Amino acid sequence: MYKALNGAIVALGLIGMAVAVASPAAARVGISLDVGNVAIGYQDGYWDQGHHWHHWRNEREARYYRTSHGTHYNNYRHDRDGNQGWRR
Repeated sequence: MYKALNGAIVALGLIGMAVAVASPAAARVGISLDVGNVAIGYQDGYWDQGHHWHHWRNEREARYYRTSHGTHYNNYRHDRDGNQGWRR
């Protein structure tokens, strides 16, 4: 009886540890775009406040910025306009 109970306690402990270890990893998945640093967004990427060009890491990141900050987003490539789309 005690062996079965000890086995169940150990098994639950291991399951709990696995969940605890996996939870922070799952929490890190998502968009880590600092939208406060984006000066102007385009289809193919964005200029940050320090005048550095960045490509969107994926479509999800671009879509997030486009829907959240549409007034600072241009629905065309950055090289369409002069100065590679940089403006203040």
